[in-house]
Parts: sequence; structure tokens; C-alpha cells
Amino acid sequence: MPTHIDTGPGRWALLVIDNEPIRRLLELELQAVRQTIEQCEQEIERHEALDLPAFRQWTAVQCSDLLSERRSLEEEIWRLRARLAAIRGLTRHGIRNVAAAFFWFHEIEQDRASIPPHVQRAWEEVTVGNPRKQRAHRVESEPCEEDPDIEEDADDGWDADWSDAATDPFSEESADRSDLEPGDQRVISNYKSLYRKIALLLHPDLAGVLTKQELELWYQAQRAYAEKDVLALETILARCDRAGTNRLTLSELRAFVRRADSSLATLRQSIAMLSESPSWRFLFLSSVEKEVRLRNVRRELEGINRGLTRELTTIEKELAKIEALTRRWVQRRKGEGEQLALRL
Repeated sequence: MPTHIDTGPGRWALLVIDNEPIRRLLELELQAVRQTIEQCEQEIERHEALDLPAFRQWTAVQCSDLLSERRSLEEEIWRLRARLAAIRGLTRHGIRNVAAAFFWFHEIEQDRASIPPHVQRAWEEVTVGNPRKQRAHRVESEPCEEDPDIEEDADDGWDADWSDAATDPFSEESADRSDLEPGDQRVISNYKSLYRKIALLLHPDLAGVLTKQELELWYQAQRAYAEKDVLALETILARCDRAGTNRLTLSELRAFVRRADSSLATLRQSIAMLSESPSWRFLFLSSVEKEVRLRNVRRELEGINRGLTRELTTIEKELAKIEALTRRWVQRRKGEGEQLALRL
């Protein structure tokens, strides 16, 4: 590369600098990084294609009792959560008293014919929803004149707990919002940018004919995009960098080296995370190591099941409290009816 140097007042000389040694060093550095990247990719691909399926099959056999218990607990939790969500939905659509909401939910669940119109409308709002936001807002904000039981049980302290989804401990939406830190929100916003970069390299309409490996990466990218998995998208993008070095300037070549170093760092981070999973290099484990791995997996599953059991107990207690309120509410209603009959 020619450059001018000042040799004195009013005099300049042309000095030729040979960039080939610098270029060769950069190309060698880039080649070494890419070889390491390929090794990392092979480790990840082996885990995905061989170790992970074998581990899942082994776990399904060795831990069938704990996995069955986990499924049963999860199914029961979701069933009870659905009941709580339905009751909360009724309280937000006109039936403000939680005891009355539980009573009418039970009547609807038993397919009773004598359901008041205002309860039927509230139930339709819960199960179907109203696309007209203005009417939905009016139903939630205005008191229901057709339900004479709104003011009852105000001293029980339940109406406030069920009036706001943000304070509902069983509202997944509110939990998701509260768990997100500002940094997490920025990370989530990056997944679209990562996916666009991957699409430019792997989309069949843009990249042309893909190899089997590239096609598998494209399928993985689509799954990671659907799951908003930023780390997986970063890993896939790191595995896509295969640009050549012909006719590149030194600055462009340095940029490729920096990008390759960044890709390698991402892959190593992914491998470090995978190495902590029980499926990592599973097929290389001896029988003794598998026994140790089995104890750890069973211990982890037992901990998960204990947590699910505690969650189930909490929900059951919540429903039991509401049922107790409902029984008192029904008894008061019966007493009021008897007193009215005596006066008549």
C-alpha cells in the first residue's frame, strides 16, 4: 500500500508498504478461529443429534414414576387454575362477590338450567369474550344492577383480592410482566434483529440451495424465533459465518476476525451452559457415572414434584376458603328467604 511521507519543506516521497505479511497473519488467525468454531459446532451437533435423544429415552425409563407423578401434579394444577380463572373472570364481569361467583360457577359446571340472565351474560364474557372493547370496559367499570349480592361479604376481604388481575397470584400474565427486568426487555427485543440476520444467510429464497446442515440450522432458527430464545439465535448466527476472505481490505479482514472471535465466544458460552445439563456427553458416560447422573436427575425431579405439590396445596387452600365463604353465603341466602316467607 503506497503512502506519502514528508522528507522536508515542500518535498514528499512515495513509500510502498507491503501488507501481505499482515494479511497472511490475519488470514491464519481467521482460519484458526474458524477451525475452533467448527469443533464447537460439532460438539453441539453431537449433543443435539445423539446425546440428548439418548438421555431423554434413558430418563423416561429410569424415572418413569417421578415423571408420571409430575404430569399428574401439573394436570391437577392446571385444572384448579382454570377453576380459579373462571371464578375470577366472573368477578370481573359483573358478579363482584367471590362467593356468589363460585356458587354460580358450580351451578354452570353442573349444567343447571336455572341460571339468571346476568350470570349467563357474565359467563359468556368469560368463556367467549367481547370484541367490542367499549362494552367490555363498561361491564367492568359499572356496577351490576341485576346482582343484588354485590355488597354482601364486604368484610371478608375477598373482593379486593379478586378485583385486579395484577395482584392475582395465579395470573401468569401479571407474573410474566413483573418478572421482566429492563435488561430482559431489551434482550427480548433483540431476537427479531438476530432472526433477520440469520434469514439473510439461511432463508432458501435469499441464500439459494442450502446444505443439510444449513437447512437444519434454518429450522432451529425458526423454532428459536418462535420461542424468543435470544441465546439460541446468537448461537445459530455464530454457526452461520462462512464468508470468504478473497478481495477483502485489511479493515474488512480485521472485522471478520473480530466477528469470528465473537462467534466463538458465543459458541463457547453455549457449550458451557450445555455442559451443565445432565444430557451433556451422555453416551460417553460409564455405568458408574450414569448411576451418579441418575441420582442427581431423580433428586432434581423430586424437588420439582415437591414444588408442584406445594403449589397444588396453595391452590387447594385458596379454593377451600372460597368454598367456605360460599357455604356461608348460601346459608345467609336461605335464612333471608325463610324470613321473607314468614313475613309473607
